[in-house]
Amino acid sequence: MTSQVAPHIWLAEPKLAFHADRPSDNEIHPLRGLLQFGPYSGGFVPDPIRIATLSPNGESGQILGFLKRLTLAHTPKERTDYLPEWPGFRSVFGLQATPADGCHVELDSELENEFGTSQQPHIVLADRLVRAIYRLQALRPEFDVLVIYLPMRWAAGYVGGPNEEFDLHDHLKATTAAIGLPIQLVREDKALAYHCQASVMWRLGVAMYAKAGGIPWKLAENDPETAYIGISYATRSKPSDGPRFITCCSQVFDADGSGLEFVAYDAHEFEVYRDNP
Repeated sequence: MTSQVAPHIWLAEPKLAFHADRPSDNEIHPLRGLLQFGPYSGGFVPDPIRIATLSPNGESGQILGFLKRLTLAHTPKERTDYLPEWPGFRSVFGLQATPADGCHVELDSELENEFGTSQQPHIVLADRLVRAIYRLQALRPEFDVLVIYLPMRWAAGYVGGPNEEFDLHDHLKATTAAIGLPIQLVREDKALAYHCQASVMWRLGVAMYAKAGGIPWKLAENDPETAYIGISYATRSKPSDGPRFITCCSQVFDADGSGLEFVAYDAHEFEVYRDNP
């Protein structure tokens, strides 16, 4: 006999629903469920999903060629116990994802030289991208999701300097969230050149469908009185008169996945335990 507490608790995977009116359309594996039943909101997302692009000068062909891979089948080369074969976007979601007519913007050719010589390349890159995003916003009725292509040579602009709290991904997401524009960042090293295109297409496909307003799946069993909250904390890296921590409620939604809210504020009252507020 021992009073030792078990070192872990094994929780069963929750069942996911893939149809609003057919309770039997459920599966614990999200990707297998999509292949077997299709997405939860099947038939309610406009066909096709129209994709706008933003890319370096002269490289629209690179990103448009990459997006064509969504239509092709890909066999997984990693996590084969989890990843099924990607059969193509239409086979998974029952609709097409196609380039939007006249919604493909390239950054100006002068960016490369200015980026390469600047002491703050992240500021140069972010400024050019944001200005281009606002130009595309004028064409908003013509597309559903904007894909932004970031080549590896721009890696110096992804983050700020040693004492700067800057992240290009977060900066662009914050900018576009404020104007209601769904975007998908596509990095050359993480997507175009990644060795397992099946993995990339599953991630990209689900993201594109959800950002176009679709619901891939829902929890099959949930409490309607439950709210889900995602909370993160940002630490100020240099002394200031403001609070040390900024609290960000990045996700707040109900049991059906609706009522999404984004909240951020300074935390004035907090106690710190092992660097955690």
